[in-house]
Amino acid sequence: MKKLILVTLVIILTVGAVLSACAEPTVAPAPAPAPAPAPAPEQPGKYIVIEPAPAPATPTPKPAQPPEKVHKLIFTDWGPPHIDIAMREREWAAAIEERTGGRVHIDWFFAESLLRRGDTFRGIAAGLADGALYVSSGMPELMMNQVIILPGTGMPSQTAHHDIYLKLLAKHPELEEEYGNCFPLYMRGMPGEHLHLTDKFHPVRVPEDMAGLKAYCNTLWAGQWQTVNAAVTNLTPMEWYTALDRNLIQGFFGHWLAIFSFGLTELMKYHTIIGEGGGGMNQLGYIMNRDSYAELPPDIQKIFMDATNEFYGMYEVDDVKTQEAGLAMAKELGNEIIYLTPEEQQKWLDLAKPIHEQWIAKREAEGFTRTREIYNDMMQMIAEYKK
Repeated sequence: MKKLILVTLVIILTVGAVLSACAEPTVAPAPAPAPAPAPAPEQPGKYIVIEPAPAPATPTPKPAQPPEKVHKLIFTDWGPPHIDIAMREREWAAAIEERTGGRVHIDWFFAESLLRRGDTFRGIAAGLADGALYVSSGMPELMMNQVIILPGTGMPSQTAHHDIYLKLLAKHPELEEEYGNCFPLYMRGMPGEHLHLTDKFHPVRVPEDMAGLKAYCNTLWAGQWQTVNAAVTNLTPMEWYTALDRNLIQGFFGHWLAIFSFGLTELMKYHTIIGEGGGGMNQLGYIMNRDSYAELPPDIQKIFMDATNEFYGMYEVDDVKTQEAGLAMAKELGNEIIYLTPEEQQKWLDLAKPIHEQWIAKREAEGFTRTREIYNDMMQMIAEYKK
């Protein structure tokens, strides 16, 4: 009897254990996820010192209905997105979209993510993008338009550069024709170019001091630099920092905007200031595909050009601030700022003089019969500006 009771108890316990094992286990409630941290506010670029464009006093009213057609445009800039020029580009695009009531949307592609610097002109002409930032030096397409960036012309100011170029375009149609399926939205002079050197070289006051130097520079200087045993390189902006940092080049012949905005000041030790106008002035601006522009309705074209002149015309204030910031940083780093005497400045201009005749002869040999006339017109305009 006891044995029967024991067997029965064992069976009951065994069945209970089996049923318990088959039951769905109780899962502890998952802890509530930690709240995501608030996104950090977007920080301005380290090298942006200009002020944001002021908001319009009377914003454009938003349309009651979304636009029937949106013109989507692509613009490309070989420079990085964190510098002052890129900031103005984004403001310009936003202003056009707002002022057209959303009928235009512009996307910017930076840092050669769409077109490499050397492919900019051909890419825009072919319609790979609708527009782009364009710098005239080192570009093979606008050979006659290079007249405005010849070194050593004595161009007195950026404003003079801009005004004289517009007058040349209006007077000499072959300059406009050279743009082909592109056209200049806005082109303006850059600040004067000076010589900036790393500690791998020595201070320079006159051209002969450059013997043995390898530096980035407007390629129009190349032949004349060779006469003093110096070499010119034409690197892309994305290569500037690395080339200087690794001693592939020891100098940069350019304006303070590039030195400061691309973080090159920290790599420099000496800055040779060749007067207010420097050894020359490069040209920067924006080109656009003619077909892309022609597809825009007339009222949008007007908004486009008004915004272009407004935002890119801010360079007269922007460039001063950026140059001052670059010079201040150089002084803080203990760099040596070398201000040349008038006699020393003239030696740099004298070094450039043969470039003018060489350039004229080359263009005439290519069939540009009015090269000297255009050059003489420009030099006369420069002389009148200086009066």
